[in-house]
Amino acid sequence: MLFVKSPKQADTITFCYVVFLFALAVLPINSKDSASINNTYVLPELRLDYLLHSFLLIPWMLIRVFYAETNRLKELLWLACGVLLGITTEVIQYFLTYRTYNVIDLAANLLGVFIGAALWQIIQPIYKK
Repeated sequence: MLFVKSPKQADTITFCYVVFLFALAVLPINSKDSASINNTYVLPELRLDYLLHSFLLIPWMLIRVFYAETNRLKELLWLACGVLLGITTEVIQYFLTYRTYNVIDLAANLLGVFIGAALWQIIQPIYKK
């Protein structure tokens, strides 16, 4: 099993992940002046930074693998926390002069959380066995 040995270890993994996301949200990377990621397109209408926003939040739901206890209520609370995390990391950028707030980035964050939730629903039965 992929479960960690103690709830404290699972909490540490979760805390480090959240700190990592907030660090990415507040660091002066990909600012208005150096918008290289914003100018890189994967498809004609799909910017690389939108993909990165989604990919960065997919692991939120998958972190549930590290917690032995799971039930429907805990999963819904975890999903709600993921949505709040995705919103908060983008709203923080609204107040920073060297970062830009973008509604599409916010949507990409939420999409990443929901993709993670869908993946969790697929892999959860495997870990219950």
